[in-house]
Amino acid sequence: MLRVERLRVQYRNGAVGVSDISFSVGAGQVVALFGPNGAGKTTSVRAVSGFLKSEGTRVRGLVELDGTNVAGREPHVTSQLGVGSVPERDRVFSSLTVAENLHALGRLPPKRSRADAFDRVYQLFPMLAERRRELAGRLSGGQQQMLALARGLLLEPRLLIVDEMTLGLHVSVQEPLFATVAEVARQGTAVLLVDESTALALDVADYCYLLRDGRTTVSGRSDMFRGTEILAAGYVEAVE
Repeated sequence: MLRVERLRVQYRNGAVGVSDISFSVGAGQVVALFGPNGAGKTTSVRAVSGFLKSEGTRVRGLVELDGTNVAGREPHVTSQLGVGSVPERDRVFSSLTVAENLHALGRLPPKRSRADAFDRVYQLFPMLAERRRELAGRLSGGQQQMLALARGLLLEPRLLIVDEMTLGLHVSVQEPLFATVAEVARQGTAVLLVDESTALALDVADYCYLLRDGRTTVSGRSDMFRGTEILAAGYVEAVE
């Protein structure tokens, strides 16, 4: 589904955001990227989705989606190829209702009717169905993240990228979000995940990559990381 090799991102001011990062994601897999602040996690996922400022930003290396190299392409190109993205911030339109946030996406895949597409996300997130007429700005942080995930899934992406899904959220709402990510993968969608809740991320991830200083340092199945000092050695919060 996705293959990233020797990714390098250089900004207009000459700063190197990522120097040598490689990872891959298969259909129905959850792949997690770990690393300390500044390791290159968000830059890497934005290079895949196309959400890097194109002016003065150079993306080198291979970013391949089903055989098509999309390194440096714009978001509308990657979206047409089946990439959905849930960014770290500005996830929803707070002045619109839940239903309006979903309808604001406009185009839906031709293989599903609009009603079927909405039914799917409402089944994944029953709370959204119950509060569809409520302003998104009145939802809790966890509920807004559910809405952001629903928006990302409504276009039925083959690859869903989720950046810092539980950042700033109370621990009580984190587990249901990860459970939904696992269910999405079981339905066949590939998921690329960045999250600070390493213990929960390891519970749903099939494969993990540890990034540091803009490079991939360690990779392996999730059980290779659990209960070891690998993440702690990479200056990531220790896993319980």
